[in-house]
Amino acid sequence: MSETGKARRLARMFNARSGRMLCLAFDHGMQVGTVPGTEDPARVLDAAAEAGVDAVILNPGMMVRHGHRLAGGPAVILRIDQTTMWRHGTPSGYPDTHNRLVSSVEEAVSMGAEAVITYLFTCNNRPEEETRTFEICGAVAAACRRWGMVHVIEAMAAKGGFARHDDPDVISLNCRMAGEIGADIIKTDWCADKTRFSAIATQSLAPIAIAGGPARAGIEAVADYARAVIASGAKGLMFGRNVFEQDDMKATLRLLREIVHG
Repeated sequence: MSETGKARRLARMFNARSGRMLCLAFDHGMQVGTVPGTEDPARVLDAAAEAGVDAVILNPGMMVRHGHRLAGGPAVILRIDQTTMWRHGTPSGYPDTHNRLVSSVEEAVSMGAEAVITYLFTCNNRPEEETRTFEICGAVAAACRRWGMVHVIEAMAAKGGFARHDDPDVISLNCRMAGEIGADIIKTDWCADKTRFSAIATQSLAPIAIAGGPARAGIEAVADYARAVIASGAKGLMFGRNVFEQDDMKATLRLLREIVHG
């Protein structure tokens, strides 16, 4: 097990002064196809590198084609699994969530990534689908320990399942289980109860970064959300739509960087 490798990679992902991370989530294409703002990947990734974000989440194909744009810049978190969950309720969706691996920790190492990310979906209507994500995360966590790779677990209540994604009890459950599996960083939902979330963050076995969720109306709404998240104890932001769907993406990234590290 390479603790040195993990430590060096983690150090690349968190700002040394603030101890926090600003990450651009750009892995939507493998889950839902092209969404507004992602039509020109080069524009988005160049803006992220220019703004000085700490990390970017990419799918393997995007890394192959555009990873060179991030050379010497943000750390890369490689998405190595795929889910149907985000298509639930759409014409191309399924009644339940289905997940599978599409890449490996070894390939992420060969690509020069600092981390990999996998889903951990709970409270699905079909318990076997929750079981599948646990099996994937457990195997990936073991491989990450072997290779000295950082493992980000995206732990959330399944869309269309029997629990609310913003229920603090569910968030607490998911974060603890992700940490017990071996997550080095946990990506999860935020709840509006700041006191409860602060307790969750304090008790977590790994730093918690918050997902951006649905796109907000404008840059000030995004900023207000980011300030509340950081003030409640989150160690990072992993925002996607709330960056690349904004009219001024560069200004949004600069403002978020100031909120996270200022």
